[in-house]
Amino acid sequence: MGTSLADMTAINPTDHQDIIDLLSATELEEVMELSCDILKKLLQADAAAIFMWDTDLESISDRLIAADKNKDFKTLAESFARAFDPSLFSDDKGTINRKARIFVDELPDDLDLSVQRSVLKHLGDIIVVRMMMQADGGSDADQDEDDDVEEELKAIALLSGRDLDVENAAATIAGYPLALALSRSFEISELQRENERLRGQYEEIEDKTSSMEEQTRKLIHDITARDSIRMKQLERERLVYWISNAVRSSVHIQEVLDMTVEKLGNQFSVSRAVLFRADEMGNVPEVFEFIQTGVSSVKHLFLTDEGQEFVRQALSKESPESIENPEYDERCIYNRDFLKQMQITSGLIVPLVMRTRVLGALFLQDLNAARDWSIDDISLIGSLADNLSVAIENAELHQERERQAVTDGLTGVANRRAFNESLQKEFERAKRYDQPLSLVVVDLDFLKKINDKYGHTAGDEAIKSIGSVLRQSSRSIDFPARYGGEEFCLLLPNTEIDMAEQLAERLRRLINEVTLEGHGAISASLGVASFPLHADSAETLFLKADEALYSAKEGGRNCVRVATAQAIKPTPIV
Repeated sequence: MGTSLADMTAINPTDHQDIIDLLSATELEEVMELSCDILKKLLQADAAAIFMWDTDLESISDRLIAADKNKDFKTLAESFARAFDPSLFSDDKGTINRKARIFVDELPDDLDLSVQRSVLKHLGDIIVVRMMMQADGGSDADQDEDDDVEEELKAIALLSGRDLDVENAAATIAGYPLALALSRSFEISELQRENERLRGQYEEIEDKTSSMEEQTRKLIHDITARDSIRMKQLERERLVYWISNAVRSSVHIQEVLDMTVEKLGNQFSVSRAVLFRADEMGNVPEVFEFIQTGVSSVKHLFLTDEGQEFVRQALSKESPESIENPEYDERCIYNRDFLKQMQITSGLIVPLVMRTRVLGALFLQDLNAARDWSIDDISLIGSLADNLSVAIENAELHQERERQAVTDGLTGVANRRAFNESLQKEFERAKRYDQPLSLVVVDLDFLKKINDKYGHTAGDEAIKSIGSVLRQSSRSIDFPARYGGEEFCLLLPNTEIDMAEQLAERLRRLINEVTLEGHGAISASLGVASFPLHADSAETLFLKADEALYSAKEGGRNCVRVATAQAIKPTPIV
């Protein structure tokens, strides 16, 4: 199949080299590029595009657009590739060249192109060249004698330009073996792709076979070595027993976890044993670590952004997972650069799971050897992890009970007990470092009237509203608390009286913006006192603020009053 001597002589001699180059090329992209150049030269077109038709998939496969910087044509070509439908074109006539038939048409009106008419007008004349070839098995005689010989669409060309000769285009193109060259290079390209696919499947099978062989070797190793590790297993079971007793007898979870990582590290002879706890958001509030002599600590790495991401990924697993040397393990799902910072050769991550919540994880690391973690190892560490999960949950419950002991149940701020402790502590600190300490006492106005008229539920809502205002408006160093009933306190460390008065006034306005259904806006009276201006002891500071509050009540409520300065004792004259 090729171009005959008669065909060659009908072509301009200067174009013979184009045909030689076209038939010499085998790479699909090169053939498509040469075809575009020939078509643009033959028809004096400004831009051209070639689309290869995949008969099996009945869709356009490869494509090449030769339009230089003509964005409008590129847009048209992409839209044409998406919308092309062979049924919109007629096969009634065409120019025959050997086993190829060339059809030249204008764009069908039914072709759904998402291109504006102004773009099409700007491009000038637009023609579609379809290149058909006989299906395999047909002969040249069949093509000449029988127009009904089965043909297959091989390629489509799209051209644009000014004053394109549509009527003679097919005859002009027919002298060039474009369909032959494109069809042949497409077949070669498809064969190459199929070869690559088969090679990929073969490599995948090899990888799976290798993985299965490795798993089989590990299984055989575990079975044959079981008798030799029975004594070691006994020692490890004693470790589980010890941890179980520690979990039941202690609520100081930090001590239990510190001792656990130490015993795990020694028992399994690992370079490091790390345990990290996670909060409900997956962040790492605490890291416990055991390291052998001469091994550097990596606790700080888990508090970096990379460390946090590693922890979140580890906590997404609910079953143990081994880690191989990150230098060579390209299948590692974790950040290999992060693992390299710890210089590990192998590791094991075991999550601490309580019901459906992952509370943390154990991370055992070996810096010296690529360790094969046996089924028994993983099972034992899993048992330890279960006990630790119980310990962590119990500790969290204990911490929650301690929190509730110093928290007001209605408002969520600190209660009177916590306030008294904080007042004494902050006063001693202020006195020691010669810093100011201010106190604001807040009292809800007309609580009895609210309770009597709207019920105690409304009164509780008013009290809760003041607690909410205090929580949301306080600085991080401030200490809001409910002292009792409708009375609240706000401790302001390192705050002068002027600033304290401004903060108190701001609180008053915010409280006054709160409304209760039926009652309307609520209000509060506030008293302010400061050390050392008004008091020389914690008790006096509270009394002075309370007196200022009483003055605010007497002064009409819904206002702020500052305590009067204490009298300065005269220095005796000697």
